[in-house]
Amino acid sequence: MPWFRVDDNLAFHHKTLAAGNAAMGLWVRAGAWSQQMLTGGFVPDAVAQQLGGKALAKRLVDAALWERLPTGYAFHEWSQRQPDAGKVKEARAAESAAGSLGAHRRWHIGRRITDPDCPFCKEGK
Repeated sequence: MPWFRVDDNLAFHHKTLAAGNAAMGLWVRAGAWSQQMLTGGFVPDAVAQQLGGKALAKRLVDAALWERLPTGYAFHEWSQRQPDAGKVKEARAAESAAGSLGAHRRWHIGRRITDPDCPFCKEGK
């Protein structure tokens, strides 16, 4: 699971102060959503509306934290601050494989069971 990274200077950054607390709530929630969905920092109008509304989104644009796009918003400098989708997908795949191997060791090796459908049993791990 990726994390939405927030700089430790955010609290009193001049852009944060200009946007205000309510708009920053939208910014954080939208950032977490974007990272979860791997949108690369794009927030569609419908999501921005649901998380905070047009007025708060405008405050983020005015503070230069977001850029307005035809169908939504883009986080300013997303790619410089957040891991890209490819790396997140690689990490998810690695975690899944590690979990599968751990389950195999617990349920098959630990109980001395061979499952013909288990890829690890087939490989002899």
